[in-house]
Amino acid sequence: GNSRVIIDSIMAFPAELLCSERIATLSTPKGLPEGSVDDWRSVYWIKRVWPSRAVDTHTELTARQEVLSQHKRLHPQYTQQRTTPIWVVSPAAKQAMPSARIQSLSSPKQPHKDYQPCSEVMRRVPYSAQRATATWRTCQLARHKTYPPLPIRSNSQWDWGEWHSDISSAAKRATTSPRVQELAESKRFHQAYRCAREPQWPVSQLVLGHTASEQLQKLAQAKSRHEDKADYDPRAWQVSRAALLAQASPRINELSAPLPRKCRVKKVAS
Repeated sequence: GNSRVIIDSIMAFPAELLCSERIATLSTPKGLPEGSVDDWRSVYWIKRVWPSRAVDTHTELTARQEVLSQHKRLHPQYTQQRTTPIWVVSPAAKQAMPSARIQSLSSPKQPHKDYQPCSEVMRRVPYSAQRATATWRTCQLARHKTYPPLPIRSNSQWDWGEWHSDISSAAKRATTSPRVQELAESKRFHQAYRCAREPQWPVSQLVLGHTASEQLQKLAQAKSRHEDKADYDPRAWQVSRAALLAQASPRINELSAPLPRKCRVKKVAS
């Protein structure tokens, strides 16, 4: 239907715009075999053609369908619920005595033998604890941490930077040993170390008067578009006539076939 209309519209174009006969054959959709029908749209369909009648169709239920359509009945021994939560208790039930088993089951569960209840929020302190005295170590640990006083001088009301140094005169006149002076020297650079070159440096006259070789001049030239066009082949993606008419070998056909377990046979009406 629709595929045939598309093929007819394609054939109306000029011959130079049409593809080969092989491609046109491969583009044709695969047709259905004779006698095949479409798959059922639902599993609840009945494979049966209903006869056409002028009047409405009247369906008659079977005996099994009538039984299933009935509501569930109550059990013969079912008793209705009591109309009131208060009912009459017989005198025998009032005078009944529970058995030993019922009394055992009705008794509350005893706690574990090692269970200890939670202590009260306000507990009573014993008299011996009230008369106890702390040891010397406990008193020492109970003291708060003390800090040394700040070095503030009585004759100065400024910051510590305004004070005179407390370094002794002997320490000020002390001299270091040769070993200490050697260790205090900064690390020297390697003898072959070269500092970073400045962004601008003078160019020598020898470099300014140098002439580039022929190979350097050739490499320095930009690539022209003429070379790109010379290397371009418009028929690189064109399929040859022999490739279109080629036939696959039996081995290739065998490898291209799908697996038998994945094949589904179309249903044909019997």
